[in-house]
Amino acid sequence: MGKSTIIVLAVFALSFACEKVVELDVQQSTTQMVIEGLLTDRDTTHFVKVSRSIQFYDIGVNPVTDAIISVSGEGQTYTYSHNPFDIDSMKGYYFSDVVYAGKVGATYTLDVEVEGVNYSATDTMYYVASIDSLSIALAFNPSKEDEEDDKIYQVLLYANEPKETEDYFQFQFYRNKELIAYPNTIYVFSDVGLGPTLNGLPSPVLFKEGELASVKIYSLSKEQYLFYSDLANLLNTDGGMFSPPPANPRNTFTSGALGLWQVSAVSEDSILVIP
Repeated sequence: MGKSTIIVLAVFALSFACEKVVELDVQQSTTQMVIEGLLTDRDTTHFVKVSRSIQFYDIGVNPVTDAIISVSGEGQTYTYSHNPFDIDSMKGYYFSDVVYAGKVGATYTLDVEVEGVNYSATDTMYYVASIDSLSIALAFNPSKEDEEDDKIYQVLLYANEPKETEDYFQFQFYRNKELIAYPNTIYVFSDVGLGPTLNGLPSPVLFKEGELASVKIYSLSKEQYLFYSDLANLLNTDGGMFSPPPANPRNTFTSGALGLWQVSAVSEDSILVIP
């Protein structure tokens, strides 16, 4: 999804005579609950991650391990348990106690209770564009680094995209079944202004001969799309004089929590890169 939001502030004090270090009064800042959850239409266990934001001078993460979590929808309620296999790196992660799948068109509410405070968010699972096929083509203008690494091929995606609705999607790309994750890069997409098909949409990442290239599409609600757009803007701001001040991405959690409850249908396909 680790999609934790980090707010960074910098204070500089300048004078004609000397430089002075200004210490931030961290006692004035308060931590906030950060919640990240994903529910898909796949028949599997689903996860919710709960943590607290860290103070300015702190390092690392601040997982919450005593939350009470449930997801309700379609007349069912699913409970979640913290780190059932007791894996150290999974502290703060909660997994559904049973395998289940979300349904397109259904609405699901995530409830997280921590120390008597309830944080909740509701979202609907929307249609996802079904991938008809993938193909391979030489990249038009690979970077010098990609070319030196023989990554000179793009994946072209073909899919039907009905125009009756306004749809939003998130793309993920995999190389030999490993997620390709670049810093400060989020791939989200709106179908506004498009025709009824995605006819050879090129991947933004490149591959080399012999690799297994995979594409995964998640449907998004408009609220989820706006969250990712805000997050991308926050991650990519240059901090300059004319840049807008940093702000937390919009989200739909109650009680002042930050984060995202993502309810998505999923479409995916793979192709072996053979010219």
